[in-house]
Amino acid sequence: AAAQQPAPATTINDPRVGKKVLVTVAGAALRTPEAIVWKSYLGETFTVSLVNGEWLWVAEKGGWLWEKETLPFENAVSELSKRISAEPSAENYHLRGIAYMAHREYDKALADFNQSLTKKPGAAGVLNNRGQARYLKREYAAAIDDFNAATKADAKHFVAMNNRALCNIALGQYDAALRDLNAALVLNKEYPEALNNRGVVHGKRGDFKAAIADYSAAIKIDARYTDAYGNRAFALRKQGQVTQAIADLKTAMEKDPLSYQPVNDLAWIYATTNDASVRNPKEAVRLATQACQMSQYADWNAIHTMAVAGAAAGDFTSAKQWISTAVENAPESEKARLREHQSALFKGQTVSD
Repeated sequence: AAAQQPAPATTINDPRVGKKVLVTVAGAALRTPEAIVWKSYLGETFTVSLVNGEWLWVAEKGGWLWEKETLPFENAVSELSKRISAEPSAENYHLRGIAYMAHREYDKALADFNQSLTKKPGAAGVLNNRGQARYLKREYAAAIDDFNAATKADAKHFVAMNNRALCNIALGQYDAALRDLNAALVLNKEYPEALNNRGVVHGKRGDFKAAIADYSAAIKIDARYTDAYGNRAFALRKQGQVTQAIADLKTAMEKDPLSYQPVNDLAWIYATTNDASVRNPKEAVRLATQACQMSQYADWNAIHTMAVAGAAAGDFTSAKQWISTAVENAPESEKARLREHQSALFKGQTVSD
């Protein structure tokens, strides 16, 4: 049956509130009575803020999502396993692979995508998702092969083009990434992720003015796109526009209060800026602590910020402990930079950025 518009009555006293859901229908609409505000990607996850019967309010997008086009995130794998037992179809293996990928069980996701492709070879959507799982495992060459196959099967698969660009960004192949992002945007001008990622490419090349333009265009399409706010804040800071960068991070925090990343980035600015009118070590420590708590002290970058903020506030004893933990857990590509900061902190010096 077609989805009907939600009625005004809502409730927050419902066990679904605060839980995550997994979208199982490509293009599932998030809507208000006035408009469709977002068309979901297959496998996209959202947190429920309010409920109204079969309708789930997704605050991060500002729209209602029909529950029948989702599964509870925590039960998605088991529910789809039951579907596979009843009907081991290519679609059901594909959906369970997406659920595994959302749970970061990438090897199990790959096994299901392989099963799906065995039953239905050449399916562009499955090839794209298998490529995404390989990208998340940092198997960039294999991922690119899958994205190539996806675009061969469907020459207008702009999502695969965007994902292939992400691989090339990771490999430092910025020209190839830019070609794909431009092509994706020709096919879909209202594609905020591609605009955001093109902004990243411009930023990697040091063209922060062009980066800011792309991030702004992404935000114009999706005013709740917190990654674009965070990225624009970084580019603004590189342009010396620290006050504007802070405003973007505060906006990101308001729009997605569950994300620790803008909290962490704001702490970094307060701890490292050379602008005395902005520098605020005490607030940096408070925000860095909040970011670490929100990430359950599992994110090396937040721990790194905690170390730098502690040093800015004059607490070099804890700063030394935190920076050592950050260096230990950081990826190899970041260790050299963090070791420079570690050396400074052990000498009783603060970090400026």
